[in-house]
Amino acid sequence: MISLWSITKLTTKAAIRSHIFQLLLAMLLICVIFVPMTISGDGTAYGYIQISLKYSLAIVTFILSLSTVWLGCFSLSSDIESYQLHMVISKPVSRIKIWIGKWLGVLIIHLILLFLAGMSIYLIIIWQFSRQSFTPEQKAKIESEVMVGRRVFWPERPDINAMAKILFQKRMEQLQQESKNKAVINVDINEAAGLDEMRKRVVALLSEIRPGEGNMRPWRFTGIPNNDQPLFLRFRFYVNKISSKDQRITYGVWLVKREIETDKVVDGKKEKKAYYFPINDYPQQYMSGVFHEITLWPGSVLSDNSVEVAFISFDPENKPLFIQMSDGPKLLAKVGGFLGNYLRALAVSALQLIILAGLACAVACVMSMPTAVFLVFSYLLFGIFAQYLVGSGAESASEGITNFIGYWVSKVLLIIIIPMQNFEVSNFISNGELIEFSYMGKLFFSYFVLKALPLFLLGILLYKRREMGLVIRK
Repeated sequence: MISLWSITKLTTKAAIRSHIFQLLLAMLLICVIFVPMTISGDGTAYGYIQISLKYSLAIVTFILSLSTVWLGCFSLSSDIESYQLHMVISKPVSRIKIWIGKWLGVLIIHLILLFLAGMSIYLIIIWQFSRQSFTPEQKAKIESEVMVGRRVFWPERPDINAMAKILFQKRMEQLQQESKNKAVINVDINEAAGLDEMRKRVVALLSEIRPGEGNMRPWRFTGIPNNDQPLFLRFRFYVNKISSKDQRITYGVWLVKREIETDKVVDGKKEKKAYYFPINDYPQQYMSGVFHEITLWPGSVLSDNSVEVAFISFDPENKPLFIQMSDGPKLLAKVGGFLGNYLRALAVSALQLIILAGLACAVACVMSMPTAVFLVFSYLLFGIFAQYLVGSGAESASEGITNFIGYWVSKVLLIIIIPMQNFEVSNFISNGELIEFSYMGKLFFSYFVLKALPLFLLGILLYKRREMGLVIRK
């Protein structure tokens, strides 16, 4: 342990003396101090706090990620190329211990910086929140929608794949009936394309809200805690398309189901019946393409711990509205405080740095400094693009050979590549959404245990078997 700790300390000292690290540290200090104090957001108190949290934490994590990768590659490759490691391995110190010591040295200094920078941002935002001349209504909105930890509940949804199969079978039967000789040549060949098309239709139907009082669109949420805390409904509309950059004002009324006691007595208790009641007496205006939140009054949770809401569209142009399934509507209930949720965000960022430090050390022990940095960043970029292609190409994988190849190549790459964008949790914090322990556990098991740890072990194995005598500068 003494030798391991000595290697860790030497790595930390070498990192601090590095000019690149000092430059990144200066950039980190500038971001920590000036970003929360200079961002104005959308001009509102809510937007100021929300944007400050989102961008400050994201920028700090980005800078520390760059520094972790660079120092991880530098700490091992420079020792090999400068022959310093040749003297170390001649002593009774295993290469595994050297690798772990280098990794810990890079990791410890960045985890300390992450904690200090993160808590500095937290204190600056709290200070700014207390000193700004916000109105009581603005402060109440920030405290209930941003500086809080709210659990997210999604509405019940049918099985999209099962519905797509039913629609596809009906379409097949219709084609066979229309064809007198039943010579539907492309039915079997285009089955995958047909299912994809039906899946798109199902998603569009589930997302659509047609205008008019007769087209009320309901949603049902289950497992909602009934603790007399306010609930928040978050949503985003699109007009006339399931996704559009065009923004304009639309109108509508949200309704929530509430239970009313009747005169009928059942089992010694008055029977309750649930009816929809409008949240507002008249249609409210909503800007399409942006998120909105409305507060549901206490008593919205029914006796079976469910909440049922509905929306009636009164679009001025009589166009249908769409809510993407990823955009809600979702229900948010307060279950924790802001500090606890913020510390969870720092823990996710710490896990990201742990993985990046290990990846950098694993590559650098068999590659030169420039090559190692290039390979690590290529690995990260492949993860970003692969997940994007899988997400956007799932619906079009059967529309052409190029889309098909890109989709399945990306699926294969994601077996071994870690998409680092899944560690981006600044949106959770800025929206007051709770970072669940289950989500953190999924990140740890799926990405660290199953993907990162095998790469670490492979790097250690290659490092252990590397012939240092072959590393000769010409």
